[in-house]
Amino acid sequence: MKQAQIDAPSLARILSGLVEERAGRSDVAVVGSMNADYTVEVDAMPRPGETIFSGPMAIHPGGKSANQASSCAHLGQRTHMLGAVGDDANADMLTDELAKAGVMTSGIERVEGPSGSTVIVVDRHGENFVVVSRGANASVTPAYVRRHKDVIVSAAVLGLCLESPMDTVVEAAEIAAVAGTRVILNISPMPSQRDAVALERLIGLADVIIMNEHETAQFLGRDSAIDIDDDWNAVRRELAAKGLHHVVVTLGGQGSVVMTGDGDRAGDGMMSDGEDDGIVHVPAVSVTPVDTTGAGDSFMGATLAGLAHGNALVDACRLASVAAAYATTGRGAQSSYGNAKQVLDLVRGR
Repeated sequence: MKQAQIDAPSLARILSGLVEERAGRSDVAVVGSMNADYTVEVDAMPRPGETIFSGPMAIHPGGKSANQASSCAHLGQRTHMLGAVGDDANADMLTDELAKAGVMTSGIERVEGPSGSTVIVVDRHGENFVVVSRGANASVTPAYVRRHKDVIVSAAVLGLCLESPMDTVVEAAEIAAVAGTRVILNISPMPSQRDAVALERLIGLADVIIMNEHETAQFLGRDSAIDIDDDWNAVRRELAAKGLHHVVVTLGGQGSVVMTGDGDRAGDGMMSDGEDDGIVHVPAVSVTPVDTTGAGDSFMGATLAGLAHGNALVDACRLASVAAAYATTGRGAQSSYGNAKQVLDLVRGR
């Protein structure tokens, strides 16, 4: 497995491309979830049946899709969010924070009832667990996607995750595939067995799939999380046998592994020059984490930004590795994301 390098000059080149005019389509569209994150900090995670005290509760804008759109826009990438909020007090907060990040929000609809919400518990090590209530996100239906199909058709890249109803995600992917818009699918959260057919359809429509180490293990039916010491040729063959040929597995503090091909054939131009052997490790950037909430979404959003401007998948993941590291140094999800200068300064300061 080859090792990618992260350095300031190459990162600066990637970032500068995000704000340059480019012939053809270069926008990013994200379809999916928007949530108000109710976050509390604890000394240690509670055991089943245990009651513990926490620090003050904080409310931050979140939702996997909104986080991904925010991360993308923070880096200077023109980004459209398609989703729904309710008629509660959180609705304005969710849309205003996205607009503040530079996300185009005209496609967001308002519906009756509560906006989506998330309860997040963060321990002293920065690790977290998350519980999601869909709220208005359940109103992001296939019919909604069809009403806003022009945004998808005109984009270079479409970002999707699985916090939205599965038939909605499939509809968006199908519209993108017909239009030639590249589909980047974050298989998170992992769907239930009843959605197996829809997931298979989505995998067939996706150009790149992103999962973390736990989701990858669950997808492959393994008992323990994937880590950097695994046999990655075997992992790639197992994923390819299930129809996944361009995959990024994120590993938290161990970085990420980018895979193309199936073990019998090499990658097909998705890698950078000199790295097209099909498996490349992109290292993590060393920081002292404060809160890992939304770091994976930051990685996804930065990957969308990199790919929209024609960067190779490994180069997009180089950018994503730094963006995700920066995100862990602040509290909350969107509130912790860095702009292009902040992300680049993190590498320059190492």
